[in-house]
Amino acid sequence: MKLQDIFNEASAHLTSMDGPSLDMDGDACVYRGYDDDCEFNGQKCAVGLFIDDQHYDDDLEGQGISGGQDVVDAVAASWGQDDLTVDQISLLADLQNAHDDTSRGWEWPNSIVDALDKVATKFHLRFDPKGASA
Repeated sequence: MKLQDIFNEASAHLTSMDGPSLDMDGDACVYRGYDDDCEFNGQKCAVGLFIDDQHYDDDLEGQGISGGQDVVDAVAASWGQDDLTVDQISLLADLQNAHDDTSRGWEWPNSIVDALDKVATKFHLRFDPKGASA
């Protein structure tokens, strides 16, 4: 998957959310968000978005993309790739950090747009905040 395509999909997803994907206690970022009844609430983080249900496992929670081979393998399998490129992992790690870092005490809509803008600048990607959630 091309970097711009990854970024476009992740930025549209994140900017359409009311807030970050958190665990049932609301204190930790997760690939799949759950409500108080232990039901999937539809929220996915920037990396969780790219993990198909058949490749998702609860054991992935707590592992970051940049240090968790299981997460890398789950995304790669979801994309039909044998492995992810270094650039794909780096972009996904920055998108994960954008999600996770803005989930703590910030106003989500503005903070996620600012964080995504920084990621876009770093990777020389196009980003239209007004069109991201369209």
